[in-house]
Amino acid sequence: MSDDYYTKGDFVDDLEVDASRFDTDPDEETIETVVSNVEDRNIDVHVFDDGDEAREHLREQIPDGATVMDGHSTTLEEIGFTDDLEDGDGFDYLSHRIQGTDDDDDRAEARREATTADVFFDSVNAIAESGELLGANALGNGVGAWAFGAKNLVLVGSTNKIVADFEAAVERVREYAYPLEDARAQEVYGQGSVVGKLVSMEYERVDDRTQLVLLEGDHGF
Repeated sequence: MSDDYYTKGDFVDDLEVDASRFDTDPDEETIETVVSNVEDRNIDVHVFDDGDEAREHLREQIPDGATVMDGHSTTLEEIGFTDDLEDGDGFDYLSHRIQGTDDDDDRAEARREATTADVFFDSVNAIAESGELLGANALGNGVGAWAFGAKNLVLVGSTNKIVADFEAAVERVREYAYPLEDARAQEVYGQGSVVGKLVSMEYERVDDRTQLVLLEGDHGF
């Protein structure tokens, strides 16, 4: 597994973020409530206490010959699934097309096409106990797949991202996940990030389209 990525441990001590509020270890009753409330929104939930088992489940979501894309996810990096996408065969990983061109217009077009992948993987920035799943990114090329574009949407989250309600979830995105991502972007891209697009999954109208893979424990931003 590649270790060429940043985790929150690289930045959190240098930032004014409230981990005691936004990065906690919920009890089993809270986790069960979250699972029930997310499922009530027609989103399947798969709970794992082991990153390797979650990784295997994610691999199984890719049909032979499918087009596949992901939004940047520290959680997926931590469990090794980003390596699986980079190195895998039997499917078309659309990130290779984006990375393979130096033309700005071609890259933008490839990013737009990637939001309509057969399977799109991304991680959530916050999970409300009431069941809303929130994500944000600067351009919208990640969360652009959430609302409609992707044929199948696989969202990954961990229990340390659970907060009490929707309002707290928005605050977690802006006051905790964003400062960490901004610091990461400075290191990786040489420029900061913004909360350019903020999306909340409230309800999935298409049966069997969207699932949440929920890891117990502390992962991601």
